[in-house]
Amino acid sequence: MKSIAIISDSAFKRNRPSNVGEIIKNNINEVLAAKVKINNYYIDELTPEVVIADDLVILMARSRVLKIKENVLKTENIIIAKRTFLKKSIHQLYKIPKNSDVLVVNDNIETVLETVSTLYNIGVKHINLIPYEKNKNYSHIDYAITPSEPEFVPEHIKYVFDVKNRVLDIPTMLLIINHLSIDDKSIHQNLYNYYQKIFSSNDAITQNYSNFITRSEELDYLLDLSHDGILLTDELGKILIGNKKFKEIFNLNEAIENKLLHHLLPEINFKEYYNDNVHSDLINYKKKYINLEKKDIIHITNEKRIYFNFQEVTYIKKLEQNLSQKLRQKGHIARYTFDDIVYQSNTVEKIIEMSKKIAKTDLTILITGESGTGKEVLAQAIHNYSSRAKQPFIAINSAAIPENLLESELFGYSSGSFTGASKKGKKGLFEKANNGTVFLDEIGDMPKHLQSKLLRVLQEQQITPVGSDKIIDIDVRIIAATHNDPLEMIKLGEFRKDLFYRLNVFSIELPPLRERIEDVTVLLNHFTNFNYTCSTTCKKFLTSYEWPGNIRELDNVGNYINTLEENNEITIKSLPSYLINQHNKKTENIGLEEYYDERSIIEEKTDFSIFVSILKAVNFLNSIGKTAGRKHIQETLMKKSIEIRIHLLRKNLSLMNDLGFIIRKKGRNGSHLTKKGEIFLREID
Repeated sequence: MKSIAIISDSAFKRNRPSNVGEIIKNNINEVLAAKVKINNYYIDELTPEVVIADDLVILMARSRVLKIKENVLKTENIIIAKRTFLKKSIHQLYKIPKNSDVLVVNDNIETVLETVSTLYNIGVKHINLIPYEKNKNYSHIDYAITPSEPEFVPEHIKYVFDVKNRVLDIPTMLLIINHLSIDDKSIHQNLYNYYQKIFSSNDAITQNYSNFITRSEELDYLLDLSHDGILLTDELGKILIGNKKFKEIFNLNEAIENKLLHHLLPEINFKEYYNDNVHSDLINYKKKYINLEKKDIIHITNEKRIYFNFQEVTYIKKLEQNLSQKLRQKGHIARYTFDDIVYQSNTVEKIIEMSKKIAKTDLTILITGESGTGKEVLAQAIHNYSSRAKQPFIAINSAAIPENLLESELFGYSSGSFTGASKKGKKGLFEKANNGTVFLDEIGDMPKHLQSKLLRVLQEQQITPVGSDKIIDIDVRIIAATHNDPLEMIKLGEFRKDLFYRLNVFSIELPPLRERIEDVTVLLNHFTNFNYTCSTTCKKFLTSYEWPGNIRELDNVGNYINTLEENNEITIKSLPSYLINQHNKKTENIGLEEYYDERSIIEEKTDFSIFVSILKAVNFLNSIGKTAGRKHIQETLMKKSIEIRIHLLRKNLSLMNDLGFIIRKKGRNGSHLTKKGEIFLREID
């Protein structure tokens, strides 16, 4: 286990809450948990015989290096800690009136100057920070700030704000983790939790780190969802990334990162795969047949990475059996009709009107649109509105079926056409769909050699099973769909131009949810079974959110609310955490300093709770479309047992108008809450 030495000034404070060494030790333990051993040293106890041989040595100030360098075995292991404050300790400072002179007090002038610098860096700029020096006269100053050193504050100071001890900042934590080469998912999560509690002087570093952790977790999750073994190595075979399925296929229980693949699995000659650009092979490993696919990845820096994909042949056979079983269980029936499509927007209404006309023909349809926009739902509705409604509807996802199975699934195969094939042969999905509809989802991911066979189906309405020279006549209608741009794929050589024009007889483009935003609340009501109302704030956020996952994402949010929400109203807090984070980012345009300044003004001029009650009443009346005049505000407050005289109501409304929280209109129009007022109410909550 690696060790860290924390060297602070004096052992005199060993058992005090302000003991810097213990505070820094607790900070590190909060993030690194039991991954390191921490030793505390004190400069006034160091003798020439003391040798500090820890892997990392942390000092609180650069001036201390000369005092301790003779005791440190490796001076290159020394780092200087940068510190900041906890958010909860700093909020109180915004109660200090603007432009006040405020004394900053610590145990010596160096730590005083560090504290001043830290406070300025985290945004405390509404007051004048005066560094405290002994024997100077500060009788004109009433306010003082100290990080848990109140005994040094001059006695005449009226208001002392203890901001508690400084803690390690994020860049220093990252430096510690990097120096000790510690890489663990739990540490990343601990560091993220720690980051939420502190002020950072470098928001760019902390935000980038936060984004990195989120993306890393998402990629790990996606890799582990795969039924294939996935591996990424460098050009020498050192493993950089590997998923659970890879370890399962090769019965590995040990950690695999940073190990050489050919050493980890010496039974397989992996070195022969390192040099070829693309390689496909069937390997035998401990009585398992494994399909290996390998491809080189060249970075913009010309660094080479090698991607490996492993599939057990037994899994491929099971996949084929499960696929057939699922199709039988489905009964090849289209469940959705046009009545099941939930909408309010004119855009979707026009698409449905057009689709109904197209449904009455037998011509091919190409549906385009982003993932999650409802392409299969529309395809089923078209089938059920057509003359083929009582015939089979078979949906095939070209991207979900392995390439080596797709051809036989689509067109069937004859007896003995390949090893493991059924002796009786097998009907393909096109043949099973005879007289009905075939829905080819993600048509853009279909391999090029199958695109040519599909072209024959469209041209001749004929198929040829794998391993057979027999031609079978069929009568099927094809509805294809893709989330890619077909014309762009044609330019890249990934899609046949002649196939595109055969498919694109009728083209229907489904808009993303962000372009039919009036449907968001209608769909959410549908997904939550109309069990909830939606707060105004939440509704505004949901209709401004981009919805990258479209209707599928909104459906997931509805399921989340149905499962966890116990109240009758959906608020921001009802949403999944990633949406709450998005909302918080959108509303960060009002800072703490401005919030506390305005709160101070309100508390100085009126009763704060009455002010907030009136502002909430205005918001409520606006949300239900009722005029927020004085009479209606009084009536609304009376229902909550709050009685307020008309002159006090006028005074509060005038103050709200001055602060920019409301806009007061003449006559019967009443008051209207502004964006700034909405944000202030959210901060209150």
